[in-house]
Amino acid sequence: MKFCPDCGSLLKEHLENKQVVKKCNCGFIDWDNWVNVAVVVTCYNSKNEFVMVRLKGNENGKVTFPGGYRDLGETLEEAAKREFFEETGYAIDNLSLFKVYTRDDLRLVWVVFTAQLGCGEFIENSETDEMLLFSKQNLPRIAYFKIIARFISV
Repeated sequence: MKFCPDCGSLLKEHLENKQVVKKCNCGFIDWDNWVNVAVVVTCYNSKNEFVMVRLKGNENGKVTFPGGYRDLGETLEEAAKREFFEETGYAIDNLSLFKVYTRDDLRLVWVVFTAQLGCGEFIENSETDEMLLFSKQNLPRIAYFKIIARFISV
């Protein structure tokens, strides 16, 4: 950010608590501490199997949990429901907060929810090829097993 969003003046760099920040004479401070917020849904069916999806595009073939970035104006719960539906074609019920993880190196906050699988059917979409079901006894063989274990409380 070069200019103050409050008054439009040029921001100047200052050292504040061992961190370089940009300040304006009007009092505005840009702490450069923005993060992206992503939601992830670990969703279970009536057999206690959890839902994962196979991605398309740049991450073609990668198996992961349904989720994505929160849109401006959305609550975290709305984002979780929207992302799950966009990637699976299914509604979800009994959505509840599970855990929150941070990755400062990626400027990312993952908000993980649990839910029960509602009604629907897989819909062809631009992000995923298929919806997959796994049990805790039959986990997918993928590179980030530790993340799966954390998200499903193995």
